[in-house]
Amino acid sequence: MERDGFISYSHARDRELAQALQRGLHKLARPWTRRQVISVFRDTTSLSANHDLWSSILGELQRSRYFIYLASPEAAASRWVQKELRFWLDNRSPDRILIAVGSGTVHWDPAAGDFDWSRTTALPRMLEGVFRAEPLWVDLAEVRRSRKYSLRQAEFRSAVAALAAPLHGRGKDELDSEDLQQRRIALRLLRGAVTVLSLLLVTSLAAGGYAWQKRGEALDRARVSASQALAAHSMELADADPRKAAQFALYAEEAEPTSESARALARAVDANSSAARHLQGGLGAAAAYIGSGGAAATQVAVSGDGSTLAYFSDLGGGEVLGRDVHIYDIRKGRAVKSLDARWPLGGGALELSADGRILMLEVSYNRIQIWDVRRAKLLRTITASAGEKLARAFTRLHAYAFSGDARWVAATYRAPEDEETLWLSVWNARTGERVGHRTTQGNPRLSFAADSGLLTSVDTSGAGRSTWDPRTRRWENGGRLPDIPVEGRSVALSAGGGDAALFGSTDKEKAELWNLSTGKRLASATSSLQQAVLPADDSGPVVAAQGKQVSLLDSKLRPLRTLGSFSWPVRSLAASNDGRWVAAGSDDGAVSLFSTDGAGLHRSVPNEGRLKAGELAVDGRVTYRSGPNGTDLWAVSEGGDGLRRLGRIPRPVEAPDMAVAATSDGSRVTVLDQGVFSSWDPRTGTREGEEKALAYRSAPDRGLRLFYLADDIHVVAAWDRGVLLIDTRTWSVKQTLLADDGAYQLLALAGDRKTLVAVETTGGAVHVWRWPGQGGFEEVPTDAVLSSTSILSAAVSHRGERLASVDADGRISILDIRSGRVVLSAVVQEPGSQDIVFSRDARTLAHAFTTDTRSGLELWDARSGEYLGQWALNTPTPPTDAEEPSLQLASGAGSDVLTLDSGGTLLRRSLDIADWRAKLCRIVDDPLSKADHDRYLSDLTVDAPCRP
Repeated sequence: MERDGFISYSHARDRELAQALQRGLHKLARPWTRRQVISVFRDTTSLSANHDLWSSILGELQRSRYFIYLASPEAAASRWVQKELRFWLDNRSPDRILIAVGSGTVHWDPAAGDFDWSRTTALPRMLEGVFRAEPLWVDLAEVRRSRKYSLRQAEFRSAVAALAAPLHGRGKDELDSEDLQQRRIALRLLRGAVTVLSLLLVTSLAAGGYAWQKRGEALDRARVSASQALAAHSMELADADPRKAAQFALYAEEAEPTSESARALARAVDANSSAARHLQGGLGAAAAYIGSGGAAATQVAVSGDGSTLAYFSDLGGGEVLGRDVHIYDIRKGRAVKSLDARWPLGGGALELSADGRILMLEVSYNRIQIWDVRRAKLLRTITASAGEKLARAFTRLHAYAFSGDARWVAATYRAPEDEETLWLSVWNARTGERVGHRTTQGNPRLSFAADSGLLTSVDTSGAGRSTWDPRTRRWENGGRLPDIPVEGRSVALSAGGGDAALFGSTDKEKAELWNLSTGKRLASATSSLQQAVLPADDSGPVVAAQGKQVSLLDSKLRPLRTLGSFSWPVRSLAASNDGRWVAAGSDDGAVSLFSTDGAGLHRSVPNEGRLKAGELAVDGRVTYRSGPNGTDLWAVSEGGDGLRRLGRIPRPVEAPDMAVAATSDGSRVTVLDQGVFSSWDPRTGTREGEEKALAYRSAPDRGLRLFYLADDIHVVAAWDRGVLLIDTRTWSVKQTLLADDGAYQLLALAGDRKTLVAVETTGGAVHVWRWPGQGGFEEVPTDAVLSSTSILSAAVSHRGERLASVDADGRISILDIRSGRVVLSAVVQEPGSQDIVFSRDARTLAHAFTTDTRSGLELWDARSGEYLGQWALNTPTPPTDAEEPSLQLASGAGSDVLTLDSGGTLLRRSLDIADWRAKLCRIVDDPLSKADHDRYLSDLTVDAPCRP
């Protein structure tokens, strides 16, 4: 069915305005006897739930007569809007583009015959030079500001009439007159019908209201069921296919936020903790496809400096791909122009120069292409041999290497003159001249040194090692490899020509890491390591493909952690020289980019003080390490770092008899030592003012707690009888809370430093106060009791909505302070630390745990009390055999939490579910396939969760 118009707009900016515009175009000049005169498409209402998003939009664009662009700066920058507009410009006349300006500016320059792009902000630059004359456009900016979206409003009606006139093929005034006439006819009929309908209304309202209520309940149940089913499938996929797990978790949360969707998001975040971007999904239905000669169907390459990723695949993305080499700018996090290349069916050689500017690509029949990546330009083609004359099994390169400076390219191949002989040649990549040529044996592996360009060839038949020097252009035979069992095994050489080589495992042999210069075996492993990338300087972690997983190994080939997983075995692997960026492609065409420092989901941050859990104490939002001669202090950084050093004071702080607290900027710390207060400048280590002793004492064997309030002037402290509010300028007691209560109070302060909670350590009674910013505290009535056993620790959410505690039995309790209701009382799944932290939005709660071999976080839904699972902390620096696992937890900036382990690794993780969604959308933003959409979301309207 042909449509009259297609509305393209920014969902984030103009969803409501686009809906009103569609409604107005449908209603204007509509005869009362007809339901609709014209048909205008808008995606979120016009699509049925069983459509694949882009294919459905493409079909509607093809059926539409006019393109209505709802202009705004956000729409101009939207990838989806640009995609829709590009299709129209490539396939339709620009004369049929109608522009409605919702925000931003549009200016036409009559002299230039084009828009004034120095002043126009609401249009994408792709419209430059498109129109021969000033196109039709209307201004809806004032309508948008007033939000008066009715045809009875003159400004909105005029704009709708101007846009509707071309769709109806009539003049604006004629259309407006027709609309008024139709309204008069409808009004007369309406008055006649009102009397009859009024009689029916009373009886129908009751039945209609009941039916509407039931319909709403049924839809709510359907959305909840769909969310739960999507979340369950996400959990099933988390280990095998983290990309799909993230996709299903995002749709589960979009369908309906539930505890199950939160659990699926938490699991997806953990499974994708090292993923920087899933560039394309796999094509599982065609995974059995085998290309020419059985070579890899998917190939990846990463530049040595980690700036660029190149990849291609015969499969992937849900369909057979076009024959392009895709380029991804890692630093900017976006795809750039692809290369119109034609690799051999089934795959071929792919390598990038160290700076990512030049690419080497194998194409059909033993030819090598050299590409300028930035300009997407083919520079030259090098012919190794007349491969079209060879038997099919020989029409490809056997081994290859590309020097980091893009000067030399080497490859092994066969020639039609003598198909039994394997040739090894070196070419000048800048001129195409062949500068080295010889026969070789076995199935060698090649590598160029990063500094000298020296080419190393290691023969897997056992013949040995040889080198080619670009300065002399001569080969030197290094002789057989002493005592290294290489025959029939895969070989991975150090990136940049180092001395290390990893010989892959076979059915009978272990994988072994050797130094080729000394002939010494460095390490061995029993696991399958057929593919690996060694670090450039022979130090640091090894990246290895182990079946369907990409793993990080230490120098002894011991597993450190898993970077990611695929549904099918890994076929291609690449890494930057420093090992930070890792790319992998699987048998079914999936391609993913990983970051060994976490890429933002679970990010490793600097630990400049070389701190370790167990060495530090945390009190009053201050982390400190104390010795007999003084105390070093840190606070959680508000920026992207971990701990911010405040300085040092020349006195020890020893728990439990002492406590310390810091102002929000860390410029002043207060120390409480058995009733004696003193203030210090940690930057200079000098004391400010005099010490002050107060006639109070702490409870025996319980320790002290001390906090600064939001004004950075007043502190609160718990004593043996009550809680004190103290002015640090005069050391005077401004208020005494619970003065007659003999029970010891465990203090906890909200993140905004305005809500104070005291919990009786024996009995679990809770007392809550709000601080208005000046004067004394105001009590918030509550009769809540958390636990009948001893309370060990407590935490309050950022704005004081919830309180959590851990008791001596390992039971966690969560109190909703506003309602006074305990929403959770559950025993922790793992023993260990008593540290607990809320997310900033108070939706999730984290508890640190340790066992004999591992540590991590347990997560709860702080609203419902549902258990959300665990995040194991598989850190790059695990504790040594002499160290016991331990973990320290601290609130970070925003919704982040900092974890410090016994090995000194400091990680920043987010606890905010909204942040989980945003970060998962950054690594996988494509919609569900049509089959999955039909299976889980049939008859439901659920937007794509990652569309802007």
